[in-house]
Amino acid sequence: MPTGTKNYYEILGVKKNASADEIRKAFRKLARKYHPDVNPGSKSAEEKFKELSEANDVLSDPKKRKVYDQLGYYSDNIDPAAAEAYARGGQGGSGFGAGGFGGYPGGFPRGGQGQQEVHFDINDFDFGGAQGQGAGGFRDIFSGIFGGGFGRREAQGPMPGTDVEYEVHVPFWEAIRGGTVRINLQRPGAGGMQSEPVEFRIKPGTRDGQRIRLAGRGNPGQAGGPPGDLYIIVRVDPHPVFRREGDDIYINAPVMAWEAALGAKIEVPTIDGRAMLRIPQGTQSGQKLRMREKGVKSATKEGTVGDQIVEVKIVTPRVVSVEAKDLWQKLEKLNPEDPREELFKKV
Repeated sequence: MPTGTKNYYEILGVKKNASADEIRKAFRKLARKYHPDVNPGSKSAEEKFKELSEANDVLSDPKKRKVYDQLGYYSDNIDPAAAEAYARGGQGGSGFGAGGFGGYPGGFPRGGQGQQEVHFDINDFDFGGAQGQGAGGFRDIFSGIFGGGFGRREAQGPMPGTDVEYEVHVPFWEAIRGGTVRINLQRPGAGGMQSEPVEFRIKPGTRDGQRIRLAGRGNPGQAGGPPGDLYIIVRVDPHPVFRREGDDIYINAPVMAWEAALGAKIEVPTIDGRAMLRIPQGTQSGQKLRMREKGVKSATKEGTVGDQIVEVKIVTPRVVSVEAKDLWQKLEKLNPEDPREELFKKV
């Protein structure tokens, strides 16, 4: 591994055999911690975020990760096929010593930043005793690694840019009703992190965890290649009353004991305003009552509306007077049932 090469697995805090999902989760967790928006003015956080982005860019791309695993580092100037050939040679193949290409201890030189000028003597290379290979055969191998020309590398063809994922938190009501979201996307660039404003719309009924694809807004391509895509992961903030599951809305509704016993009509909140709910006679605490199509209009299934589920919580009134106490005692005599009788039958 060349001097100064970064260990991307250590940077993300994952094992070398980590799955793509584990790498993605590790990057998201650390990116939230070191994001420049969370650490305004912190140069160290900015550098850390840039380092994390670099590690994620390589390890989240199967082709780049394969090259990185084979060589111990990654550069866009490395031909993946040549890297694989080099890795096979390093395991005892003809013409490739364990110390690097042809016995060269550093492996073949990297392109781009930090590129070093290396002078080779043809007598320094082991051709593995291949019959009839000679210097011409050596040039063929060397050309395959560097893309052509003895000691030169031809420009690669167009390469598409990588995709980018970005989590955005939106208020509960904005996810229900839809709206325009504006973010400042931080990207590594010349001279440090650069802020890029991005604006997009979310549909009414957007769910927590929903992915929104913005085509062509990912990382730029190389050598004229198309840009990647930007995937927005929507995180919906919780609400103190409404709880959403799919397109259904759940609430807890306090109900007085006599309302539950005798039956009643009560007013409850919905995402569209107040609505009346019938409490059947004899309703028990914890019982769930369904209000049809009082939930969320689906963002993925046109014309579909969820329900509202009301969970009843029976409230026991306080005894505030002698008269109230007398009434409860009369009720006790009129209703001598034992609610715990069933417990003893099952013991």
